[in-house]
Amino acid sequence: MIGKYKIIALMTCRIHDRECYEFINVLNKRLAKADYRLFVYNCSPRLNEDIRENDPQTSVYEMFDPSFADAVIIDSNHIGNAAVCRKIISRAFDMGLPVISLGKSFDGCMNIIYEYKRGIENIVAHLYDVHGISDFHMIAGVKGNSFSDKRIEAFKDALEKRGIAFDSSMVSYGDFWSEPAVAAAEKLLNEGRLPRAFVCANDHMAIAVSVFLQSRGISVPGDVAVTGYDCIDTIFSSTPTITSICVKNETASETICGILSDMFGGGRREGCVKVLPEAVFNESCGCKSSFKLDAAVLFNEQTNMFNRFQSENIILSEIAARIQRGKSFEEIAYIMRDDDLMYAMCCLIKQEYTDESVNPEVESVCGSDGGLFVLYDSDMIDRKRNNGEKFTPYYMSEKEIIPTLDYYLDDGRCLIFTALHYLGVSLGYICFHFGDFVSGNYYKIPQTTNMLNNALGGLINQRYKHYLLKRIEKMSGTDALTGLYNRRGFFTKYERLLEEAGDKSLAVIMCDLDGLKYINDNFGHEEGDNAIHKTACALKACCPPNAVCTRFGGDEMMAVYPVGENERDVRALFCEYLDKYNAVSGKPYTVAASMGIYIASEGEKPDFEELVKKSDRLMYSEKKRRKALRK
Repeated sequence: MIGKYKIIALMTCRIHDRECYEFINVLNKRLAKADYRLFVYNCSPRLNEDIRENDPQTSVYEMFDPSFADAVIIDSNHIGNAAVCRKIISRAFDMGLPVISLGKSFDGCMNIIYEYKRGIENIVAHLYDVHGISDFHMIAGVKGNSFSDKRIEAFKDALEKRGIAFDSSMVSYGDFWSEPAVAAAEKLLNEGRLPRAFVCANDHMAIAVSVFLQSRGISVPGDVAVTGYDCIDTIFSSTPTITSICVKNETASETICGILSDMFGGGRREGCVKVLPEAVFNESCGCKSSFKLDAAVLFNEQTNMFNRFQSENIILSEIAARIQRGKSFEEIAYIMRDDDLMYAMCCLIKQEYTDESVNPEVESVCGSDGGLFVLYDSDMIDRKRNNGEKFTPYYMSEKEIIPTLDYYLDDGRCLIFTALHYLGVSLGYICFHFGDFVSGNYYKIPQTTNMLNNALGGLINQRYKHYLLKRIEKMSGTDALTGLYNRRGFFTKYERLLEEAGDKSLAVIMCDLDGLKYINDNFGHEEGDNAIHKTACALKACCPPNAVCTRFGGDEMMAVYPVGENERDVRALFCEYLDKYNAVSGKPYTVAASMGIYIASEGEKPDFEELVKKSDRLMYSEKKRRKALRK
C-alpha cells in the first residue's frame, strides 16, 4: 500500500499488442473505481520456454518491490514462460502477497481460467443448431502449440456431442497466420474436400480464408461459413463481417476486482474461477451484424499508424546518435525531450552507471537501497521550462520508485514499467504514465525502449571506454611503484607548468634515498621498494598540490612547482613525514633521504637537463653534509 491506495502489480508482456493494452485500460478504470492503483511491469517480447533464467528482458519483474504491493496479477497467458511465472509467484509469496494468475493454473494462486473450449463449442453449436451445418473443418494454429491443441480438442468434443464423427483429416494447420491458412483452404478446394464451415483458431486466419474463398467465386456464408477467434477490430470491417469468440475485457476485469475484494476482505487466496468466452455472431456464419466498422476508416488509421511508426523510428535513431554524443546528463535529458516523442515518461538508471569507471558489461548488484539516478522526467522538464528553470538530473532512493509518485496515484494513472538493458546487463527502467488512453502511446513503448537501450547503453559504454583510455594514458605517464610521473609524464606536465607559471619563480627539489643498497642487500628488494615508495609519499606530502613530481631514476626523484607567497618549509615537512613513518613502521631500517632545493630566478625557464644538474648539485651537497653529521 502507498498512502491510501492499495497497489495491484500486473506482470505482463507485449503491452503494445492491442488485446493487451485494451485489457489494461479497462482493468485500470475498474480498479480505480475501487480506489486501487495499477502498476504494470511489462516485458516487450513474448517469453519462450527456453529463455535463460536471468535474461535482462525479464529484469523488469525483478524491479518489482513486493513490500509496497497488496496483490500480484500474472498474465501467465501472455508471459508464456512457466519458470518466469513461478519465480514471480515465489517472490510474492515470500512477502505474504496473494497472487491471481490469468490463463494458467499455479498452486497457491487464485487462477482465472478462460474456458476456450466452451467458446469453440458455442460456435460449433451455433453453426449446427441455427444454420444446420454438419460438415466442418478446423484450421488450427501451430502444430504442437498448447493454445492450438486445446482448441482442436474443444472442436473434437463439440462435434462428438452432436454425433459427428471426428478424424484427423478434419484439421489443417495455419500457424495462426494468413498465408498458411489460405494454403490449407486452397489444398482442400483442389482436392474437392471443401467443407460447409471453416472453424479457424484465430481471426487473422478466418479473414484470410474468407477473402480467398470469395476470390475463387465461393460465397461466404452462402456456400461456406467461416468463423474466427479473438474478436480483433478487422472482423467488423471485413466483407462479410466475421463471427468470432472472445473473453470480453469488462468480464475479465469485473472477475479480477471481485476476487481482489474478496481477498482483501479475508476471503480465499487459492482456487479456480472460470471465465466463459462470448460469441460475437456476424455475417460470415449467416447472421446479421450488430456493429460494423468502415473499412476505409480502419485502413486509413492503420496506414497513418504505420507511417507514424516509420517517421518516429527515423527521429528516434537521430535522438539515439545525439544522446551518445551528449557531453552531460543534463544535455541528454533535453535531447530526449526536444522532439516531443518521449512524453508522460521518466527514465531512471542505477546510480552505479553514472560512475564512468563502472563496466556496463558486468551486472551491478544494488543493496537494499542502491539508489537511482533520475536521468529524464518529461513532466518535470516541462514544468521547469515553463518557469524559466533548468532540469538537472539527480539521485533518489529506489524506495521512491519514480518522481512525484503521489501526483500520479491521485490522478488515477496506470504506471507502466519496462526494463532498460544493454549487452545482457540490466541498467534501470522506464516508467510510462499516460494521462489519457491513446492506442499510439502503447505501440510506442517497445520502440522507445529499444532506442534507449541502445542509446544509453552505448553512452555508458562510451564513458567507460573514455575512462579506460584516461587510465591507460595516466599509467603510461606514471611510475607504477611510486605513483609519481615517469619521464614521459613529467615532460608533458612540465610544459604545461611552465605556461601556467608565467613569470613566477620555479622551485626545483631533487631527492635521493639514503642507504638504498644497504636495505636491498640486507632486507631484500621488496623492502628497498618500500623505502622508495615511502620517500615518494614524503615528497608528494611536503610539496604544494600543484607540484609536478617525478621519479626519473632508481631512487632519484624530483618535484617542480611555482613559488607561492606563503612558501612552505619543504625540507622540514619532508623530514617530519619520514620521522613519523619510521617511528611506527616497525622496520629494521630507517627510511631517510637527502634533498636539494633550487629556486630559479623570475622568468627563468630551465629545461629538464638544467633542472637536474642544478638541483643535483644541491642535493649531493646535502648528502655530504648529512654523512658528515652521522660521523
